[in-house]
Formats: sequence, structure tokens, C-alpha cells
Amino acid sequence: MKKVFFFLPLLTSFFLFGEAPSEPISKIQIVYLMQAEEFDKALTLYTQYKKEIGHHDFEVLSQLAQIILDQDAKSTDPERQLLSIFGAGIGGITSSFDLLTNTIVSRNPQVQMASIQILSEMQDDRADEILTKAMASDFFPIRMEAAFQLSSRKHRKACGYIESLMYKLPPQMRFLFPQFFALIGTKEAISLLKHMMGDKEMSTRIEATLNAAKFGRDDLLPIIRAKATHLNIPEQEASASALGFLKDSKSIPKLKMLAKSPASNVKLAALRSLHLLGDTSFDQEIIEMAKTNDIFAIASLGSINDSEEVLLELLRSKDLQVKFNAAIALLEKKDRRCLSALLEILVRDMSDIAFFPTQSIGRSLSAWKVIPSAKHHLKEYPYDIYSVSLSFREHVLKSSMQLNENDFLILAEHIFESKQTELVPLLVRLLENLQTPKAIKLLQNKAQKAGAPLIRTYCTLGCFRLKQEGGYENALKEWIAQQKNNEMIRFKEALPFDIRLKDTSFELTPDDSARLLIESYQALSDRHEEECIDILIKALQGGNPKNRCVIAGLILKSTT
Repeated sequence: MKKVFFFLPLLTSFFLFGEAPSEPISKIQIVYLMQAEEFDKALTLYTQYKKEIGHHDFEVLSQLAQIILDQDAKSTDPERQLLSIFGAGIGGITSSFDLLTNTIVSRNPQVQMASIQILSEMQDDRADEILTKAMASDFFPIRMEAAFQLSSRKHRKACGYIESLMYKLPPQMRFLFPQFFALIGTKEAISLLKHMMGDKEMSTRIEATLNAAKFGRDDLLPIIRAKATHLNIPEQEASASALGFLKDSKSIPKLKMLAKSPASNVKLAALRSLHLLGDTSFDQEIIEMAKTNDIFAIASLGSINDSEEVLLELLRSKDLQVKFNAAIALLEKKDRRCLSALLEILVRDMSDIAFFPTQSIGRSLSAWKVIPSAKHHLKEYPYDIYSVSLSFREHVLKSSMQLNENDFLILAEHIFESKQTELVPLLVRLLENLQTPKAIKLLQNKAQKAGAPLIRTYCTLGCFRLKQEGGYENALKEWIAQQKNNEMIRFKEALPFDIRLKDTSFELTPDDSARLLIESYQALSDRHEEECIDILIKALQGGNPKNRCVIAGLILKSTT
């Protein structure tokens, strides 16, 4: 009889409503299924739960997303670890220290480097603690990146860690370290820097001198002044440049003497320093040196008055080194006559030509080296020259915004028409930043471009982010629906800290098509709308498993 009474409420409910009532779905059950890696079951149950409560539960969604990231971070598969870090970066997580504690000790150097990237954006003592673990990495580039980050943060133990690493290496490699001690700037660090200015290795002495000047260490001026009269040509150049950087007016007589040096690099360094000290009477000598096709002198003309006509003449040179360095100098002067040469830099077949930074023997003068037939010279350079070239071209494109709008739009039109897809993501962002009627019109026109799906979709994305009318949201959602089963992430090679341009930083960057899909999802998630979150959940549930961490990061961003 007890069993009859037990089922009586259920039977009554069945006759009244036609079905037995189901128990409310438990949040704990959804989270448990996700922890058990029953992704589809967990998400199906969450979808039912959402219908039951009538809206998204951001707390549960955040938990599910965090579980996905943590599981991949603990994996032994480097690809999964890398994706978890990338997803964490998208999500803007500032509390995922357990995740980064796991990935910083990965056996894969790219995973460790990506972990440092995320940690560098966190202002937290726990981030510093994890960064110090990277100083024990088995990979030298990882230790150097960690040293750079700890120096930038002026970590209280940075000097000790970096000094210890330095003395484990051969003396010939100590030239890599002065920048760290100059950046830290403590009494102990400057004492080490001062000691390195007298190192047995000339390359170390040069780097110590230049970094002392770069970071304004005028307390080390007496040593630099003494070095300026050394017989060693590279050190003379470095010291002459350092005196100018530190605006040492007491050294003007010495610089005038060095300006008569038979060594062109020492002469140019001294002339440039005199210019920095306000003495423009020697500017003409720099111009005369540029006329001899000295690329370091040409690069220096960007800051020299009345050098435009000489640069214009150099722009007609058949020597690509001369031509392109003259173009960059003219761009620095915001002279539109560099436009045709800029087009040659930006609109190129990158298998045919590449760009690489080059320095004088005293490392204080710099210019750009043009590498023709680049594919035949890949093994001659320590870094991927195509990645360096792309970084340079992106820098040129950003700098081109200093020209008037019509000139910049001419460059933009040529980049679109020649299908320079590697520049399109940056170009679309720059056009969005302009937000002028002409820039918006160009995006709208290219959003209709036939035969170039990546350009068309990027411009559609740009119009959507600018909240333009014209069905851009629907077009973007349709494109995303077609792409959801594609693998989202394929990473480009990143440049180490010592070769990055000033306006770039380490970034784990997907290739162009993958980046487009991520940015499209990101644009939708930024709206924080229920429908947009639904799209992310569908992508998580029915899409490519390798995309889970990216989607998880986007869900975290949308729900926090």
C-alpha cells in the first residue's frame, strides 16, 4: 500500500497534464558532465536548462568554459595546451593562474612562450611568481623572454635571476644582457651595467654603452666620454651616438672632432649627435653622405630639415636598398611623394622580396636591408624573414596614416585590389579607426567584392563592427554557420623581443582565415546578446573539437 501512495501524486499529475513532471535540471549535473568530458551531453542538458529558466545562466556558462580551458591546459598534447592559452587570452582571464602554472612547465617552447605572453598582461604578484619559473626553462629563448618581462616589471629578484643566467653562458653571449640591467634601473643593476661597459668582449661594451644612453643613465657619462676617444671604431661610433642620446653638451668639441673621422659610421654617428644637440650647421654633411648611397645616412634624413629634394632624387635610384630607405625617410617627414615607393613595399610578391633590419658595426645606426629572391636566402638568417618582412610592412602601413586621408585610401585600394591578404586584417582595423565617410564607403564597396571571399568577409566584419546598416550582421552569421566545422587555429611564427619593432609586441597570431573566423565570433560576442551567445554554444556543441578553447574564451568574455 505504501508504494501506491508514493506514486499517487505522479499518477494524478499524469492524468491532469498528460505526462509525468520532470525534475528540475541540476547545475551540478551539467558541470559534472563537462568535467567528465561529456561535452555534447553537458551542452544538451544546458540547452534544456536554459529553456527551463528562460534565459542564459552566465555563472554556469563561465564554469563550463573554464573547465574546457583547464582540461586542455593539463593535457600532455602541446596543441591542446597552446589552444587553452589562446582561449584564456581571448577571455581576458585574470584569475586563471592554475592554467598558466601548468602550461609554463610544458615541454613545448611555443606553449611556454604563449604562457609568458598572457602573464605579461597581468599585473599580479602571482603572475610574477609564475614568470620566475620560466627562468628555469630548458629553452634559452624562453629564459630570455622571461628575463625581458621580469626586467620590464622591475621585479625585485629580476637582477639576481638574470645575472645568474648570464654567468652560465659563454662570455661571447653577454652582449644580450645590458638591456635588462638598464631596464631594471636599480643600484645593483646599474652597477652591473657599469661593469659591463668595461667587459673584455667588445660587443658587450657596445651594448652596455648604448643601453645606458637609451635609458637615460647620465650618471655613466664620464665613462662614455672616455670611450669616445678609444681607437676601436665600433666603440667610437656607439659612444658618439650615446653622447647625442644623452644630450651631453659638454661633449660637443669631442663630437666635432669625431665628425672628421675617416670611418663613415663614426662620422655619421657624431654628425647625428650634433644635430640632436641642436647644432644644425652639420646637417648638410649628413645630406652629402646620403648622396653617396650610404643607407644609414639616408635613414637619418627623416629627421633632417631641407632634405626632401635629396630623398626624392634617391627615390629614383635603381638600387632597392637606397630607394626604399629613402621612401621610409620621406614617410617620416609625411611627404606624399613617397607614395609610389610605398606601394612597391606594400604590394609585393613576398616570395620575391623580403625586408630585414640591418645595423652598423657600432650598432647605433640602423636601416632596412632589401633581400631579393628571398626564398633562396632563408637559411642565411636566424629568424623567419617572411615574418620580419610582414612586421615591417605592417609598420609602414600604420605609419602611412600620417599622410592625408586620400593618399592613405589610395594605398588601401591597391592593397585590396592586389589581394595582399596578409595586410587586410590590419588595414580593415585602420579604416575602422578612421571612421570617415570615405573610409566607411571603401569598406562597404569591398564587402561586395566578387572573387575575394576573405577580403569581402573582412570588410563585412568591419562594417558590422561600425554598426552600419545593410544586412552585415546577417551576412556575418551566415558565413560563420558555413565555417563552424573548419579548424579555427593555425598559428604564425612570432618574433622574439630583440627584433620586434617599437609598435609591435609578442602575439600568438592565427593565420589570416583563422583570424577572420575568430574576429567574427568576437564581434558577435561583444554584443552580449542572447542570440549571439546561442551561436557560440552551437559552435561549441557541433563545431570542430579543436575550436573548443577559442569558443570557451569567447563565452567567458561574453559572460563576465
